[in-house]
Amino acid sequence: MYSFRFIKFLGIFAFVLAMSPACRYCQKAGGGDSQPGPFVAEELKSEIPFSTREPEIFRVEIVTTVNETENKIFMARTGANRRLNYNFGEKNEVAFLITDKNYLMFPRQKIYAENAGRDSMPAESWTDFLTSRWLNAKTGVRFFSEGKENNLTKYRVVFSDGGNAENGASESLIFVDETVNLPVRQEFYSVAGEQKTLTMTVELRDLKLEADAALFSVPKDFRKVSIEEFRSILKKENE
Repeated sequence: MYSFRFIKFLGIFAFVLAMSPACRYCQKAGGGDSQPGPFVAEELKSEIPFSTREPEIFRVEIVTTVNETENKIFMARTGANRRLNYNFGEKNEVAFLITDKNYLMFPRQKIYAENAGRDSMPAESWTDFLTSRWLNAKTGVRFFSEGKENNLTKYRVVFSDGGNAENGASESLIFVDETVNLPVRQEFYSVAGEQKTLTMTVELRDLKLEADAALFSVPKDFRKVSIEEFRSILKKENE
């Protein structure tokens, strides 16, 4: 049996999972092989070579994969209005709607509840997935241009500690869609000598720089319930 708090945690865990490796990489010595790649990779001396700023209007599906297990989250924004669907496409999918009021929606049962406690709403945003927090810090982070792959510009990111890249333990590959100048896929690797192991991928799918107004309103056929009833129904659905 799962409590509402636990079900919510399962959804939020995807955000924590997406950020924790990046934060951990910032704390650990990074680097890996800084020698040129097959086509002579070029180390970039400038600022971050792509945008990390969240668009004012967008909709996207974010897929985090660890050990071949996917977790999907839907995210949309229009100005101050936001929507987050955890466990996207699953029977226990729960949507958080942040507008002039805060709502919880359970699409499977077509119910919703007003959630007055703003502190209980998820605070995560697009930037958590684009890893801009650690990229913008630029502490011990080196970029290498790796050319193009599948029509995406590829960068290798090496994490180092105090400028020492000899004891590298992690690196990342970032794939940028030049049409929007945004990273759409990230691959995180642990590095041990010449061996690199993929530990996690974060991918933006079906990214659109538009968002229909209907995404930020409760569907008319949804029944309003109290927050207590909402939690009870959700709990029973996951027993």
